[in-house]
Amino acid sequence: MSKSISKKIFTITFGLILTLIVSSILFQLLFFERFYFSKKTNQLVHEVNNFRTLYAYQISDNISLSKALTDYEHRNNSKIAIFSTNGIYIAGGDNQNEDAKTLTAFCSELLSNKALINEVLSSNKTKTTVFKNAGSDNKKIGVIAPMSLSQDNDSLIISVSPTQPIEEAALVIRDFYKYLIFGFLLLGIFLAYLYANLISKPLLKINKVAIKMSSMDFSAKCEVNSEDEIGYLGKTLNFLSSNLKDALTDLKNKNKKLEDDIDKERKLENLRKDFVAGVSHELKTPIGIIEGYAEGIKDGIVSGKDLDLYIETIIDESHKMSKLVSDMLELSKLESGTIELNIENFNILRLINKIINKHTLNFKEKEIKVVFNYTIPYAYVNGDIFQLDQVLTNLFTNTLKYTPSGETVIISVIDKNSDFLISIENTGASIPNDELENIYSKFYRIDKSRKRTDNSTGLGLSIVERILNLHKSAYTIKNTNSGVDFSFTLSKGDSSDCE
Repeated sequence: MSKSISKKIFTITFGLILTLIVSSILFQLLFFERFYFSKKTNQLVHEVNNFRTLYAYQISDNISLSKALTDYEHRNNSKIAIFSTNGIYIAGGDNQNEDAKTLTAFCSELLSNKALINEVLSSNKTKTTVFKNAGSDNKKIGVIAPMSLSQDNDSLIISVSPTQPIEEAALVIRDFYKYLIFGFLLLGIFLAYLYANLISKPLLKINKVAIKMSSMDFSAKCEVNSEDEIGYLGKTLNFLSSNLKDALTDLKNKNKKLEDDIDKERKLENLRKDFVAGVSHELKTPIGIIEGYAEGIKDGIVSGKDLDLYIETIIDESHKMSKLVSDMLELSKLESGTIELNIENFNILRLINKIINKHTLNFKEKEIKVVFNYTIPYAYVNGDIFQLDQVLTNLFTNTLKYTPSGETVIISVIDKNSDFLISIENTGASIPNDELENIYSKFYRIDKSRKRTDNSTGLGLSIVERILNLHKSAYTIKNTNSGVDFSFTLSKGDSSDCE
């Protein structure tokens, strides 16, 4: 099982502190006393050398010499005295409680070591030794050097320092370490915990952001404000997150555009296929009729009135073919999305009246009554007047085809707040409910048995639907109690140009 980084940092930090404590204890146990002893010995040698240099040939000034010896003792916590080369006491500190016999006895082990004294005198160098006083187990450090009082090396200067303070200091430190170890352990735990959190918390924050980034969530940001490597890492991760978010957004937009382009191309391809298939299907019959009647004329099998009928049939079928091709081309342009509307502000009432007048004779021929209802003098709308002319023409043409003789066509323009609702209802006809959903399909005819003389291409309502969609119009076709109603909306225009 993997450990968290905070636990690892805590373990490493605490381990380092513990190692430091153990190393310190081992050093004290193994080297402290020897180090202290060596340091004390070197200090005494240095002080003795300084003393013999400063007070050589000063026998005439016993007061200054005695004071200097006393200062030495106080400064170095050591006894010092000057003896003749034969071991006779010459001078010592000014402590009245200590006489010559006491100092001589204190230094007796050194004075009796003739080999050491001879070596000192012959080499003119300071020598050290460790010894024990008779009747005592306490070790002492002895420093002996030649001294010149009346003549060169005519006396000896001896400094003796007990090692007991060194041993006591080592023992005290050992006892103190018991408490020091406990304190250091507590401090180590605290510092290790603090250090682990100081390092791990920013890293955990960065890790959380990295995990979200791996899930394509670039909303999270690193809140690491320290001016160190971790802070720089957090800032770099934020910068990377921002760049990835921008790149991903740009990629999504381009991908969406590509999908739209592919979808548009697919639709155009389907439109081309539908166009070819539709035209092939719809032109097959008129071409066959034209071909048959033309061959009849060529073979001379008809004459007189029959010939005129054949020619009229060929012309009529040619007109149907022309109308079919024209409607197919118009519908293809609408479906391709290449048509841009020329939006104008115009009076829809005038356009409707124009369409009604254009079809007046047709309505009269079928004895269809036309009623135009409106309660406002002007109805200005925003739209493409040419395209909306085609919408109304197709709707009126359908009405003429499917309204029985003697019925009524009711056109209404109704004010609906921000829109105008245009309604065209023809009485005496209805559409089966299961046919309503197919009403806008290309080449769809409600009456499958209708004759070709009706001059219908089956594309009228498909064209109407596409044009109204371009105008963002809400349109519907439904059965009413008396017939069929087709209605659509157009947004209101500026009525300040009322005529």
